Amino acid sequence: MLIQYFLTARKTRLSLDNHIAYRLIQEWPFCPRFGERVIRPAVVGWREWVGLPEIQRAPILAKIDTGAWSNTLHAADIEIIESVPESRIRFKLEEKGKWFERPIDKWRRIRDTGGHETLRPVIRTTIEIASRDFDVEMCLADRSQLKHRMILGRNFLRLGFIVNPSRQCIHTMIRSDDRVEMGSME
Repeated sequence: MLIQYFLTARKTRLSLDNHIAYRLIQEWPFCPRFGERVIRPAVVGWREWVGLPEIQRAPILAKIDTGAWSNTLHAADIEIIESVPESRIRFKLEEKGKWFERPIDKWRRIRDTGGHETLRPVIRTTIEIASRDFDVEMCLADRSQLKHRMILGRNFLRLGFIVNPSRQCIHTMIRSDDRVEMGSME
């Protein structure tokens, strides 16, 4: 049992210059095999500052929600633009903010805490958290009545995060120069 625990590590596929490489998320301090890159999980609080460099310059305070599966971003005045070859979505992050237009990656069925299902548009974007960059899927929904404008769910957190529920804002909202490109959620 103890030996099995020493050997547990999650493998995540990364695409590097058209080659498939594996990165190990280290769950126990053991020596990696030759040629493998070990990245320790980042400890995050129950809410953290998250950057959205493709959409907004200022960081957003996001709730780290282990009860949610997917990521959700607040979007106001959502408009779907049907076109060929891809459908697009127009939205604002604030009521009086500027418009953003992104391609719709897919649609996702989401069930809220009351058991009601809704179909939400999903976009792909880059987020910055804990000095790491991720290409992620982000559902868009009106969260104007809720406290946090962004939710990061389990599907994202499994890429290498440990949540400390007694802490918040462990990582600074200032973007560091030495960043780690972590790849995508796929």
